[in-house]
Amino acid sequence: MDVYWIWLSEIKGIGPGTAKRMLDVFKNPENIYQASKVELEEVPGIGRGLSEVIATSRSLDHAERILEQTKRLNIKVLKITDPLYPEEIKDIPESPTLLYYRGNLREYSMGVGIVGSRRCSNYGKEVTKEAAIFLAKNNIPVISGMAKGVDGYAHTACIKAGGYTITFLGNGLDICYPKEHGELMEKIIATGAVISQYPPKTPAKREHFPKRNFLISLWSKKLLVAEAGQKSGALITAKYSQDLQRQVFAAPNSIYQQEGIGTNRLIADGASIYIDPSQLLIEAPSITNACALQQQGSTSYPTSQQAPTSLEQKILTTLKHETCNMDQLFSMLPEDRKTIIEAISIMELEGKVKILPSGIIVPLFSG
Repeated sequence: MDVYWIWLSEIKGIGPGTAKRMLDVFKNPENIYQASKVELEEVPGIGRGLSEVIATSRSLDHAERILEQTKRLNIKVLKITDPLYPEEIKDIPESPTLLYYRGNLREYSMGVGIVGSRRCSNYGKEVTKEAAIFLAKNNIPVISGMAKGVDGYAHTACIKAGGYTITFLGNGLDICYPKEHGELMEKIIATGAVISQYPPKTPAKREHFPKRNFLISLWSKKLLVAEAGQKSGALITAKYSQDLQRQVFAAPNSIYQQEGIGTNRLIADGASIYIDPSQLLIEAPSITNACALQQQGSTSYPTSQQAPTSLEQKILTTLKHETCNMDQLFSMLPEDRKTIIEAISIMELEGKVKILPSGIIVPLFSG
């Protein structure tokens, strides 16, 4: 019964990992509710303190009120045992045992995340729109957080292109935050889904947004940071994605633009350089091969790759004689920055070079 799932999710001090360990033993929340303290203490990680917390929380009143609110507001409950809950994230310790949603969840709803600055530039806006439209046309869900700026543009562009989009919120689904996105929220509900870890009546609070950002990463097989300042919340989402071993892309920006400090730093720290929406395809052999090459640290060159272009050969020759990062490479070559970045990005995808976490570019192919 949903009321027991809600009860379990609302116990203070019981996180998803602990809840899953109990579910492994007791099979469902109702059995946990009925279990004695002695039985609870036998679960790995459940000592006398937590068993006491669970025992003193044995009242369904709060959970029943939440359940009544969900029914009245047409909010649905997504349990970890539900077929609509993505199978590949169920075993991740931090994945919630229960979520709330409005709208319609696809049978397979994982997609590509697009996040970035609230105060984005026209450049960030265009990067976002192009990526979201491409994903929509390729039937790949766009995942974001409905914040102002990049998030809002991602959802809007996806919807206008006839795509499917999911947003994760840091508040209850009876509240629209930010208020200005009320119409957008309704459009997302009509064409996709709005999801939250928080029950109705929960206000938006700063401490809620890290969990919201984690859910964006959890549902995103790849993540694009379209634009991000030095302290952008998008960087937290990127960190979660990296921890989950998801590929993170960052759109390169001018070193003189405040809006691009975060994305440029991500690239320097090892994120993939984003130059084309095709990189976001969930199944793309050329990207998969290049990614595997980077992860394995291989120095072999894929047999399907073409010979280097004249600029690529020039870059490879430079790297063969000099150890340098992107900025140093700019100063050594006559071509403009944009041209060099595009060339390096393609070379990285094709396995001709590897960008180390330190930002140093290493040649993997001698020509």
